[in-house]
Formats: sequence, structure tokens, C-alpha cells
Amino acid sequence: MDDSFVTMSDLQYRIVSLKRELEAFKTGDKYISLKNEYHAMLAHEEKIIRGLEQELSSAHQQIKKVRNSWYATCEMVAEENRKTITKQAKRIETLESELANQKEKNISDRTNLRREYSEKLKEKDAIIDELENKLAHYKALLDIDGTNSGIPTSQTPIGKKKIIPNTREKSGKLKGGQPGHKRHELTPPSDEDVTNVVEHEIEEDDVCCRCGCYDLEYTGEHDDKYVYDVEIKTIKTKHIYYTYRCKCCGQLIRVPLEPGTKNICQYGPTLQAMALSLANTVNSPMNKTAGFISGITLNELNPCQGYIASLQGKGANGLKEFMKDLYKKLISSSLLYWDDTVIMINTNRGCLRFYGNESIAYYTAHNNKDMLSLDEDKILEMLTEETKVMHDHNTVNYNGKYHFMNLECNQHLQRDLKKSADETGHNEFIELKDLISQMIHERNELIKHSENSFPQKKIDDFYYQLDDILDRADKKNVEADNKYSGPFERRIINRLRKYKECYFEWLKDFTLPTTNNLSERALRCVKSHMKISGQFESQTTASYYATIKSYIETCRRNGINEVEALQRLCAGHPYTVDEILQESPN
Repeated sequence: MDDSFVTMSDLQYRIVSLKRELEAFKTGDKYISLKNEYHAMLAHEEKIIRGLEQELSSAHQQIKKVRNSWYATCEMVAEENRKTITKQAKRIETLESELANQKEKNISDRTNLRREYSEKLKEKDAIIDELENKLAHYKALLDIDGTNSGIPTSQTPIGKKKIIPNTREKSGKLKGGQPGHKRHELTPPSDEDVTNVVEHEIEEDDVCCRCGCYDLEYTGEHDDKYVYDVEIKTIKTKHIYYTYRCKCCGQLIRVPLEPGTKNICQYGPTLQAMALSLANTVNSPMNKTAGFISGITLNELNPCQGYIASLQGKGANGLKEFMKDLYKKLISSSLLYWDDTVIMINTNRGCLRFYGNESIAYYTAHNNKDMLSLDEDKILEMLTEETKVMHDHNTVNYNGKYHFMNLECNQHLQRDLKKSADETGHNEFIELKDLISQMIHERNELIKHSENSFPQKKIDDFYYQLDDILDRADKKNVEADNKYSGPFERRIINRLRKYKECYFEWLKDFTLPTTNNLSERALRCVKSHMKISGQFESQTTASYYATIKSYIETCRRNGINEVEALQRLCAGHPYTVDEILQESPN
């Protein structure tokens, strides 16, 4: 039966049974049983030999009797006795030959039996080794978490402690505010900025807390407290578009309508921006978005779900020029991150892909996660040799038609090293993981002192240690020959030897990143979207999401308020790429 269809109870029963058999071999009970069988068979053979020896002894006695009779009888019977003796001698010779053959046969049988039992023991040992390897493999599968794979902490199995990665150095201080630290408080607004004033006076029946007197007078002193809050107010704006007539020809001239005012009544850009922000950033479902707007306006404004859905297409269509300009900026970048993740499109597996850097976010959506969809994006093939591309290890990046410089994510590498070490029990990969972490830590310290790279001697020493670790890991991998964890360990060894320059280029240039975390953070939003809002109806709706997300994220990375940017989009004049990058505080 295929292991993938074995239930947990069946697996546990098999493991217990095999453990019992293994325990029997370890305690010697099985060996004693086999030894008893061998001695029983040996006793039987020895019984046969004793019977033959008794028969031989009987023959000798008979010969002795014949000889005694020969001396006492006459010459006539002597010839007969000699014949009898000769006959008996031949019989003895035959019996001796049979005895020798039987002994030789017994020796051969014993040798074959020992060989047979030895082969059986080897087979059992092989089965035991196989079961131990399989047991270690299943244990490694159960131990998979965020430290040795890309599994998010939210998917940690019940009853298992969550592993939350944190590379920050511990300061030894207690949590919360530190002694002597100035408390952060809101700054009071100026008198001109105060929108409401509420005066609090004593009630008519208030009395002095000391003597109970009602005669209280105001001293001229007061305490001022300020409250910041938000008021949701429905604004109903009437637009009047006047019509004019040409005095010369009588032609009627109407003032052009503002974008978004085609119907007699429509929702304004602020409400539309709020709906787009809820749908694309908060990942609110359409019905929840409509319900939220209805709730904060006290049921005065009640947009339907269809209207909320139509805003996605309207917003995406208004960003066509923006996406073209963003694409041009993207392919001319000197450093680019990219990654993709699986999304569900109409019950099928689709793909959302991210390209970008610290200031640009460019998303695309496809029905399939394959080479064809990469070609449709027309981004990687447009990059030059001067462009450095950070990505997770994917051999498609080394396609011959691409010319950019590859940078490999060290965080993914460290997770793979941890996973392999957990499965094999080999410490070489843990040693390498710690070495990489130490180099990254030293790099961060040098950056604080305005250094641009490690000294060449330090770099050479790192590569020497790397090669030494890989050689030792290679030797253990060959010796272990574990079909469960061995191939994964082998792939990591081969990968590091082939792509080590791509993994560790940051040793020579501190401006280069060590991980692809920027791409992972950029794609994390869609995982929340899939959990909350579910799948996309089609590739078109997924592309709407990707386009609006590109606009929102690019604005946010350059310090532009998301709602303000969406208001401009819904008003028909979104931020341009040049405006966004010019307004960036970076």
C-alpha cells in the first residue's frame, strides 16, 4: 500500500509491531530462538552418526566372533569364513565411506545453514535500518515549522509551540517603557484648530465637599483637556452645469461634466476611495464593505455589492497609463525583487506575481504559474546585465534568454539547511547556517560604521569554511545513503556549489540584500485576502486587484497617504509615477 494512503492508526500499529521485532533482535530473544533451532537440528544429525557408529561397532563384534569361530572350525569352512570376512570388510569400508560422507555432508549443511541465517540477519538488519530511516523521516515531517520551511506561524499544528522568527538582538531590558523615558502624549491643537468647545460647569445642586454650602463662586481658573475624534458626515453636493448660447450662430455650449458625474446622482470619490481601500488593503469582502459604509453613515448611504465590485474595474481601468509608466521605471531599476504565490481563480490554482523594490511595487495576475506567464509579463527578459535580481531559488531565473545578475535569498537557504539537518541529524548544515547568520550580523555591524564590504581575507576565509563544510556534508551524505532525506541534502550541496556566488555576493557589496523578504511581505497581503474574501472570480478580477494593489503599494512606499491617492484615482486624476517618486521623502 502506498504510504500516502496509510492512516495514522495503521502506521502506528506497524511501527509498534516493527519496534517489537527490533526489540527482540536487540534483547537477543530472536537470536536464542534461532540458536535453539540450530542446536535441535545438530542433535538430530549427531543421533544419526551415533547409530552408524553403533552399527559399525556391531560389525566389528561380528568379525571378532567369525575369527574366533574360524580358529575352531575346520579348513573347509575357513574359505567360507574368509569370504564372509571379505564381505564384511567391504561392508565396513562402505559404512566408513558413508560415515565420512555423512560427516562431510553435515559440515556442508552447517556451513550453508550458517550462511542462510547470516543472510537472513542481514535482511532483518536492512529492514531495521529502513524502518529507522522511515521513522526519522516521519518525525522530521512532524517537526516542520517556520524555522525549517516557509510555513507561516498561523499554520502551526495544534499543541505545538509557535516559532516566531526574530533576529533582533536582546537588550536585556524589561518590556514596555523604560525608566526615565519621556512619555509620549498627543500635542494639544492651537486655538484656531479647535473645532468644538464644551464647557463643564457645576450643577445647581452641587455643594462644598467640606462644609456642604451651596454658595460657590467661579475663581477664573480652569483646566483644558483636548479630545481628538473622527466624525462621519454625509456630504450632499449639488453640481450645476450652466448652458450658454452663441450670440452669433445660436450654438448651445454646455460646461463639461466632471469625471464621475455622468448620472443624476452618484457616490463621490471619498466614498469610492474608502470602498477600494477596504477591498484591497483591509481585504474586506464586498458585502462587509457595503455594510461598513452603511453602518458609519447610519444607513443613509447603502451602496450595493455590485457597485462595490464595479469600482475594482473602474479603478483598474483608470490606472492603465500609470501601469505603463511604472513598467518603464521597473525595467530600468538597478535592483529588483520578484516572487509569486498561488491564488485561487474560479476554483482553480492561479498566480499573483510581484516585481519591485523599496520604492516600486508592480503586481500581475495569471491563470497559471509557469514560464508562459513570465513571458507575458515581459519584465525579466527586458532586464540588462547591470540589473541585479533577488529571488527565491528557482532555476527558471537562469534561463539562457535572461541576462540579469542573480541574487539568491539566504533566508530560504537557512530554512532548507535547518530542515535537512533535522531530517538527517548531520550537524554540518547547522554549522553552515550559524556561519551565515554570523556573517550577516558582522555585516550589519560594519554597515553601522559606514563600511561597504568585508575585507578580502574575510571573504576568502568564509569561502574556505563553506567548502570545508560542504566536503564533510558530501562525505556523510554518501555514507548514509538515506533515500528519504539524502536526496534533499544532496540537492542543497549541489546547489551551493553551483550558485554560491549568487548566494553570497553581498559579502563583496553591502548595498545588496541578503534575503527576498521584501517580495514575501509584498505577497503576504493576498494570502489574507484569500482567507477573508475567498477566491477571485476570474483572471480579470485578479488583474484588477493586482493593478490597484500596484498603485496603493507604490504610493505607500513613497510616503503618500493611501486614501488620498485613491481619492485622486476615483476623481479621475491619479498620481503619476513621476509625481509619486518626486514626492518621496527618500
